[in-house]
Amino acid sequence: MINTIINGDCLDIMKTISDNSIDMILTDPPYGIDVLNTDWSYDKIDKLKVKDTNTPIKGLPVGMKFNPEDAKKLGIFLNKCALEWIRVLKPGGFCLVFSNARTSHRVGVALEDAGFEIRDQLIWNYGVGQSKAQGMQNFIKKSKLTNKEELIKQLEGLKTPQLSPTFETIWLCQKPKEGTFLDNYIKWGTGLVNFKNGVKKVSFEYKKPSQEERKLAFSHPTLKPVALLEDLIKIFSSENSLILDSFCGSGSTCVAALNSNRNYIVIEKDLVWCENIEKRLQIYKRKN
Repeated sequence: MINTIINGDCLDIMKTISDNSIDMILTDPPYGIDVLNTDWSYDKIDKLKVKDTNTPIKGLPVGMKFNPEDAKKLGIFLNKCALEWIRVLKPGGFCLVFSNARTSHRVGVALEDAGFEIRDQLIWNYGVGQSKAQGMQNFIKKSKLTNKEELIKQLEGLKTPQLSPTFETIWLCQKPKEGTFLDNYIKWGTGLVNFKNGVKKVSFEYKKPSQEERKLAFSHPTLKPVALLEDLIKIFSSENSLILDSFCGSGSTCVAALNSNRNYIVIEKDLVWCENIEKRLQIYKRKN
């Protein structure tokens, strides 16, 4: 299974992976639990868009209408994943899981309830993102209220509670080690952090992927920069380690692992994206 792309449901596929065989887990689960069913596909994500000609924001995800129940469902689903992650991970191995601000707490609890030790909450600081806040002017104009002009003036500058995003969170957790940190590393080769290039901070500052990188990744909707993933892999695993990504998307984890002299096992539910990953890696191998 080493250096393979596996198409299927990660919960089923991970059951075929041996206990204590993975050195590190690095994954970016879909944040919308409503598309995590058996018919999950990126076509469905593309349809979850609001095309509103009355606002400067185009392609606004329906997910902006946050439903706390969806966050709970996400936590339940990820707990099932985490139970497999902690089984296949070597003692002391690190598990890094991306999350967004609104559901991050559910992700952390899911990991902790599975038996992981929460080590920290990392931040991918990408700078200022697109503001999704909306003013009340258009809502007032479309309403049946009689004092529209008065309200527009009164509510000028007031918008819906969507602050401009600047980061995503990454849960850093660890499978309980065997004995001391030294004992565990000697036996399993895991559990220690690479500080060879200086102090490591919880904030990782990388811009969002460039247009060129997006093109190579077939414009995946939730793309993470390869440089960020590569940095995380180098810090929390050793060379020749085996990296697992249960939600591989466009294959960025594969590229980051290869750049870092690591091996990988990646799982992706959408067959089209598995094919895209294969194409992306063929291009990568021709260039390298």
